[in-house]
Amino acid sequence: MSRQVFLKGALALSISAFISKLLGLFYVIPLKHFAGDEGLALYQLVFPIYNTILILSVSGIPIALSKLISENLAARNTMEVGQIVKSAFYLMVIVSLCGFFVFYFGSTRIAGWIGNMDTKLSIQAMAFAMLLVPFVAVLRGYFYGYQQMNLSASSQVVEQLVRVSFMVFIVYWFMRTGKEIGMVAAGAAFGSFVGLAVSLLMLIYAYRQSFSSEKVRIEQKNTRVGFRYGWKILILSIPVSLSTLMIPLLGMIDSVSIINLLQSVGFSRSMATSEFGIYSRGVPIVQFSSFYATGLALAAVPTLASASTVHEKRGHINKAIQITLLAGIPASIGMIFIAHPLNILFYGDANGSETLQILAASTFFLSLAVTTSGVLQGMGKQFYPAFYLLIGMIVKVVGNVGLVGVWGIQGAAYSTLLSYLVISGLCIWTIYQTLQKNMEIGQEWIRWIKPSVLMTVVLVALIFYFPELALDHISRIQSLFHMSILIAAGILSYVAGLILFKIVTWKEIKEQAKRLNKSPKKSGV
Repeated sequence: MSRQVFLKGALALSISAFISKLLGLFYVIPLKHFAGDEGLALYQLVFPIYNTILILSVSGIPIALSKLISENLAARNTMEVGQIVKSAFYLMVIVSLCGFFVFYFGSTRIAGWIGNMDTKLSIQAMAFAMLLVPFVAVLRGYFYGYQQMNLSASSQVVEQLVRVSFMVFIVYWFMRTGKEIGMVAAGAAFGSFVGLAVSLLMLIYAYRQSFSSEKVRIEQKNTRVGFRYGWKILILSIPVSLSTLMIPLLGMIDSVSIINLLQSVGFSRSMATSEFGIYSRGVPIVQFSSFYATGLALAAVPTLASASTVHEKRGHINKAIQITLLAGIPASIGMIFIAHPLNILFYGDANGSETLQILAASTFFLSLAVTTSGVLQGMGKQFYPAFYLLIGMIVKVVGNVGLVGVWGIQGAAYSTLLSYLVISGLCIWTIYQTLQKNMEIGQEWIRWIKPSVLMTVVLVALIFYFPELALDHISRIQSLFHMSILIAAGILSYVAGLILFKIVTWKEIKEQAKRLNKSPKKSGV
């Protein structure tokens, strides 16, 4: 597969992730406005469950399927694709029913682990999404395998748009009719089922349209119903799913530990829940800042699986890491500087701004961890990212226990930063060793970082000479104005750095735009 196809697929998935996470970033505004910090906290306590469901539908299971499908297509075993999809569907029936029963009938126990029984209804509402997510995952994996990223990308955007719209409507309606805060949070959580239902209908229609009736008959004749690929899909999906669940799994550790740890040092349950609500302000910001990494990881797996030479694989890997460095570092730095006015703009006060800045610093290492995990999966080393995630979770647990009691929610943010740093560092080291140390590390990486250093200097100087940009007691309009100044200064200085340090030229930008506009040949569909 050409590098242009890889970049085009990554671009489509990154754009969809950008839009989806932008919607996910803004839903907290009406939720905070209508339900307050406690309502936001109740939803965010079970949000890792939804995030787990979302990532399984977008990354975990689809990546495993795309790898199997792309490998068979590369070997011209097109008739095996039907068997893979059928086996996956039969397997997902079991997964969906088990997931529903675990979350719905185990909601009381899960709420007890979280430390707040008001989350029980929200957990039950999330359980209904488990009936749909495995089938959404199979169809997305099918389209990933054929390099038809646009269909999956569109379904992600539609899912998020429907989910957020339903959430805002139901929260407003429930608060207006005087429903209890636990019911309000549950209504918001049920939006995940509604969004997935619409997305599934969209993908089923696209799947049916992708085949002619003649091809369907051929595949049915050559395909045996059963679980021929079932165990293979399951064995491949488990480590892949684990490695793509960094955000929700670490988020679950926060959900079950922060409130309990704060209560152990003297906070009341209400105060601890409100503090967790403030901490949760940073969750959508962290996810939004790393939107492009998801697209890179998803595109990298089938691309590397179908690469025919080691040289071709190295080219794709270097390109993925280059994009991560060029996009991830300035995104993280920029978010650190705008965290304060962004907090006021979204939530109406500056509470927890320092915590948001720490979480913003972690977004680069999160992006690097997601991208390099995808690279390792594409190289056939899917167990390594899963193992490194386990190490990161241990770091997170130890960090929370040791730091939350001392520094409160800032301690939890520091443990998150450290966890992502450890995971990304281990993934980079494994790639470096696997490629026999033939990666472009050193001067080239330093050159990619220089524009971010220039941007940091400019933003520090701007705040030093205009300290009013960091004031606490300002209106939302003022915070929007301050944030706009910082964003404009950051973008201009970073673009200037890209040109100054000769990382990109206008000629290269025009040539790349022309290449991306060329439609790749469709494969087998």
